[in-house]
Parts: sequence; structure tokens; C-alpha cells
Amino acid sequence: MKLNENTILIGEKVALVPYRAEHVPKYHEWMKSPFLQEMTASEPLTLDEEYEMQRSWHLDEDKLTFILTALPEDSKEALKEMSDTSVKDKTVMIGDVNIFLNDPDQDRTFGEIELMIAESAFRRTGRGYEAIKIMMGYALEMLGFKTFHAKISLKNEPSINLFKSKFGFYEVSRSEVFQEVCLEWTLLSPPTEPRMDEYGNKIEVYGSKATADDRAKIAEVSKELLTYYKSVKGGKYE
Repeated sequence: MKLNENTILIGEKVALVPYRAEHVPKYHEWMKSPFLQEMTASEPLTLDEEYEMQRSWHLDEDKLTFILTALPEDSKEALKEMSDTSVKDKTVMIGDVNIFLNDPDQDRTFGEIELMIAESAFRRTGRGYEAIKIMMGYALEMLGFKTFHAKISLKNEPSINLFKSKFGFYEVSRSEVFQEVCLEWTLLSPPTEPRMDEYGNKIEVYGSKATADDRAKIAEVSKELLTYYKSVKGGKYE
């Protein structure tokens, strides 16, 4: 997506930077890992194919992607006190966070969000949590999003727990075939009367499986996300 091609978003522990050609070799090495392939339901690509994917994602208005970077563990510097250039030069790649605008009815307020912390040393350090906070805040504030889905491997319990406990996502479906669960987060209220298709079948709509507690939690989280996003340092990635 060209919207964020020069955007850098800097939090306390992690920075989100646009996916550039310079990131491809490292990303390609990550995706050789059978573990990461399984967790992300991905197939390995050649290096040339990885470069082509980076180019196509940059131009695809249905794909919003950021590379996650962080300071090395032994660094004494503070991300938010650094210049944009220093963040670019002194941080290391640790993963990525993406939103795919893939609603079948072209609803531009819906996106499927996914997170990968590829570097094991940076897992369970709060960086993935902050990355999702920044990404969801960006999507809510800048793109007017109302609904998110997260499809996560059933084996990835830490990620499932993160989305559920910290953000209020709730389960809407699971696939034993693909071994994944689909979680939902929406600000939309379900219609007072069920929607039906031309054959009289009930149409599942966003929010229809949310309980009153789910909706209350999401309302609270949405306020927290927008408040937190205001504290994120924005910059230009050149």
C-alpha cells in the first residue's frame, strides 16, 4: 500500500517501518524456517519471488504492511528520543505486522490483521503487543476501520491469548482442516433483524457472535487504542 510507503511509527519498544527492498534478504531468511512457515501458513519463496512480492505489496491498495524493528537488547537508547534516521540505522528487524483488506463485499472498514515476531529473542517481551496496539490504532484513526479478523494457527496459543485477553477479540470460527482459529473484533452492532440471502439462508454479519461482555470490552479497548496512538511518534522513513 502506497499510503504508508514513507511512514514510520515509533513506540516505546518497537518501530513500524515500510517494507522496502532492503528488508527482503532478511525476510527471505526468516521464511526458510519451517516453524514460521507453519505459524504463518506460508510457502517458501525464492529470493527473486520475495523481491517481486515486496514490489507487488507496495502497490497493492489491499495490503498494509510494516516491518517491525527494535533496538538491540543491550542498547541504552530510547526509541522515542531518537531521530528518524537513527531509528532506521540503529534498530534491527524483528518481524512484521500486516492488515489485508479482503472483505468479500469490499468493505474498506474491515481488515485481517496478522503479526509475526520472527526473531525468537524478541518474543514475549511486549513488542508484539505494542505492535498490534500501534497497527490497530493506525487503522482506526487513519483508515476508519471498524472490524478486524485475526486468523491464527491453533498451535500458536500465545498469539491467540494475546488477541483475546489484551484486545478483546472473540472466536467466530475454527477450521480443523487448516488448523486455525478466526477471531473477531468489531465496533459494529449486529442488526436488530437477521440478514438473509436470496435463498433464505441467514447471513453472518460482523458482530453477530459478540456477547454483551465482548462489546463492552471492545468499546473500552478502542478508546485505549486511540489514546495510545496519539502518543506514538510519527516520522518519515527515507
